[in-house]
Amino acid sequence: MEVRTIGRRRATNRAGAAEYLGRSLQTVNLLASPKQRAEGSGWPEPLPERVDGQEWYALADLTKFRDKYLQRVKIAGQARSHQVTLDGDPDELISAVEFRTAIDVEPKSWTKYVDMSKEAWARGEDGYLPRPDHEEPVTKGRGTARYWKRHRAQTWIDNRPGSNPSPGRPHATARQTSNG
Repeated sequence: MEVRTIGRRRATNRAGAAEYLGRSLQTVNLLASPKQRAEGSGWPEPLPERVDGQEWYALADLTKFRDKYLQRVKIAGQARSHQVTLDGDPDELISAVEFRTAIDVEPKSWTKYVDMSKEAWARGEDGYLPRPDHEEPVTKGRGTARYWKRHRAQTWIDNRPGSNPSPGRPHATARQTSNG
């Protein structure tokens, strides 16, 4: 990241701003565009002097922008478009079928999420999915029936990042009734 002192202020160009903010240059160019700034992106004004034909931004202004912008990004990332309410006794156990149906996940995908979670569950931690509160062998065939307390499932649903659909999080369209 190139930093220069311009008019007694430490400053960087757009490429440096992208690195400083941990964002792509494309994102910085978009945020700095006149249209986005007019729409309230919050991008700081460049310093009045252009150096080497480039706009330069005071690091102090970029720090202020970063704090506000990243908070907005975080809030937007926690959009509740996938929010589901699991009504009932918070300590009541719900089955894997109820859990995956609530978050609209196909049985095949649910099985993958369970498989991806098993290592963490063996350590007593949440994995890709929260650790089940109760497990028991299935009476017919092979496998394990898993159950979660309603409030734990609800907390997981409410706190998963992203909006619906969210890459890397459960998403599907079909609903079936086999247990995962």
